[in-house]
Amino acid sequence: MTDEYIWVIFVAEQTSGFPDFYPIGVFTVHDRAVEEIDKLPKDKNYQLLRLPINRMFPYYHKKSGELVGMDAIHHEYFHFKDLDE
Repeated sequence: MTDEYIWVIFVAEQTSGFPDFYPIGVFTVHDRAVEEIDKLPKDKNYQLLRLPINRMFPYYHKKSGELVGMDAIHHEYFHFKDLDE
Protein backbone atom coordinates (compact mmCIF):
# COMPACT_ATOMS: atom_id res chain seq x y z
CA MET A 1 0.00 0.00 0.00
CA THR A 2 1.31 3.43 -0.96
CA ASP A 3 1.27 6.11 1.70
CA GLU A 4 -1.10 8.96 0.96
CA TYR A 5 -0.59 12.50 2.19
CA ILE A 6 -2.28 15.85 2.30
CA TRP A 7 -0.55 19.23 2.35
CA VAL A 8 -1.93 21.62 4.97
CA ILE A 9 -1.21 25.36 5.02
CA PHE A 10 -1.04 26.93 8.48
CA VAL A 11 -0.83 30.59 9.46
CA ALA A 12 1.97 30.90 12.02
CA GLU A 13 1.44 33.68 14.52
CA GLN A 14 4.06 34.89 16.95
CA THR A 15 2.04 34.85 20.15
CA SER A 16 2.46 33.55 23.66
CA GLY A 17 -0.78 31.60 23.52
CA PHE A 18 -1.27 28.09 22.22
CA PRO A 19 -2.00 27.30 19.56
CA ASP A 20 0.04 29.92 17.72
CA PHE A 21 -0.96 28.48 14.34
CA TYR A 22 -4.16 27.56 12.53
CA PRO A 23 -4.94 25.73 9.28
CA ILE A 24 -6.29 27.65 6.30
CA GLY A 25 -6.00 25.21 3.38
CA VAL A 26 -5.68 21.53 2.54
CA PHE A 27 -4.37 20.18 -0.78
CA THR A 28 -3.46 16.84 -2.30
CA VAL A 29 -0.61 18.29 -4.38
CA HIS A 30 2.46 20.13 -2.99
CA ASP A 31 2.84 22.52 -5.93
CA ARG A 32 -0.78 23.69 -5.68
CA ALA A 33 -0.33 24.43 -1.96
CA VAL A 34 2.82 26.46 -2.65
CA GLU A 35 1.03 28.40 -5.41
CA GLU A 36 -1.69 29.32 -2.91
CA ILE A 37 0.87 30.36 -0.28
CA ASP A 38 2.47 32.69 -2.83
CA LYS A 39 -0.91 34.43 -3.26
CA LEU A 40 -1.45 34.99 0.49
CA PRO A 41 -0.81 38.33 2.23
CA LYS A 42 2.85 38.80 3.12
CA ASP A 43 2.11 40.25 6.57
CA LYS A 44 2.03 36.76 8.11
CA ASN A 45 4.23 33.67 8.19
CA TYR A 46 3.00 30.33 6.94
CA GLN A 47 3.92 26.71 7.39
CA LEU A 48 3.23 23.82 5.06
CA LEU A 49 2.99 20.33 6.53
CA ARG A 50 2.69 17.05 4.70
CA LEU A 51 0.50 14.85 6.88
CA PRO A 52 -0.18 11.16 6.29
CA ILE A 53 -3.79 10.10 5.74
CA ASN A 54 -5.40 7.21 7.62
CA ARG A 55 -2.44 6.59 9.86
CA MET A 56 -1.11 7.74 13.21
CA PHE A 57 2.19 9.63 13.21
CA PRO A 58 3.32 10.12 16.81
CA TYR A 59 7.01 10.19 17.70
CA TYR A 60 7.97 8.67 21.05
CA HIS A 61 11.24 9.37 22.88
CA LYS A 62 13.38 6.25 22.58
CA LYS A 63 14.43 6.17 26.25
CA SER A 64 11.49 7.64 28.16
CA GLY A 65 8.69 6.44 25.90
CA GLU A 66 7.03 9.87 26.14
CA LEU A 67 5.15 11.31 23.19
CA VAL A 68 7.38 14.18 22.06
CA GLY A 69 6.39 15.05 18.50
CA MET A 70 5.35 13.95 15.06
CA ASP A 71 7.04 11.39 12.83
CA ALA A 72 6.90 11.10 9.02
CA ILE A 73 6.05 14.79 8.69
CA HIS A 74 7.55 17.06 6.03
CA HIS A 75 7.55 20.67 7.20
CA GLU A 76 8.30 23.85 5.22
CA TYR A 77 8.45 27.43 6.48
CA PHE A 78 7.40 30.49 4.49
CA HIS A 79 8.63 33.49 6.48
CA PHE A 80 7.25 36.63 4.88
CA LYS A 81 6.78 38.73 8.00
CA ASP A 82 9.80 40.02 9.90
CA LEU A 83 9.83 37.98 13.12
CA ASP A 84 11.82 40.70 14.94
CA GLU A 85 8.91 43.16 14.95
